Amino acid sequence: MAIAYFSVSFILGLDGTLKDRVSPGMLISFVMQIVVFVIGTVIGAALQPVGITGGIATGKSTVSNLFQSLRDDAETEFVIIDLDGIAHDILLPEKLAQNDSVYDRLVSEFGAGILTKNEGENNSCPVIDRRKLGDLVFRDPQKRRKLNSITHPKIRKIMLKRIVIEGLRLSMSKSFVKRRVICVDIPLLFEGGLPMRILFGTIIVVTCNSTLQLERLQHRNLDLTLEQCRQRIACQIPVEEKARKSHMVIRNDGSLKSLKNQVLQVKREVADVVAGQQRGIELSWLVIGLAGFLLRQQYTLN
Repeated sequence: MAIAYFSVSFILGLDGTLKDRVSPGMLISFVMQIVVFVIGTVIGAALQPVGITGGIATGKSTVSNLFQSLRDDAETEFVIIDLDGIAHDILLPEKLAQNDSVYDRLVSEFGAGILTKNEGENNSCPVIDRRKLGDLVFRDPQKRRKLNSITHPKIRKIMLKRIVIEGLRLSMSKSFVKRRVICVDIPLLFEGGLPMRILFGTIIVVTCNSTLQLERLQHRNLDLTLEQCRQRIACQIPVEEKARKSHMVIRNDGSLKSLKNQVLQVKREVADVVAGQQRGIELSWLVIGLAGFLLRQQYTLN
């Protein structure tokens, strides 16, 4: 802060007229605004996550696992926040804090028919059967909207909390890498609208052809009929449309080796964008631009 103060004082001192019009209080206020902005910008850059999304059964989870397991840069760590895992946890009555669980609200809204016949762990209470809940809401758009209105705010709250914890390295992880990239595996990123798209500085879409997508979903969910599989795919934005709106695309149509090569290449590109020199240059110009704007504003007002 002291360096910033004397630097601005020196710049103003080059013009006696300007120096006479700027009081020490104004100068300190101006410097404080710059300092707060720089601190906020640095924290914001560190916390801005990468979104990994795509269509159902395109291989998002596989790609997320590869982002963590494939290492070709010892200085960069990729941390994955799994929204499917969060969505699963909030359905449980005792997994999370009481105010984060939606168990009671869902049972009240959709009835005891969504519960399993068997009792949950420790014989505490029956748990919500995701298959039953899915069958109920995928047949009825109104019920699906109601489900989303209950679950999505909780999921976003927990997601943002974990982004802050991991971004500021407040977790118990004993990682000493120089750079950390926070990635969120989020199935419905584009379906979440503009607020979700703004949150993620870089968006990666995992895609495959529609025939393969349907085959994978049928193979993964053997209890679903062909029509039910098509219904679940149709409820989402087409994956090719998501790909057009993304920053980077990973095609999961081929072999595992091909997928690994793509993931490694995208990881390098993401590391450069999020934590490399490009981000530093962008922030520097942003700070310089704001400094010029505030300085001109101070002169205009006085």
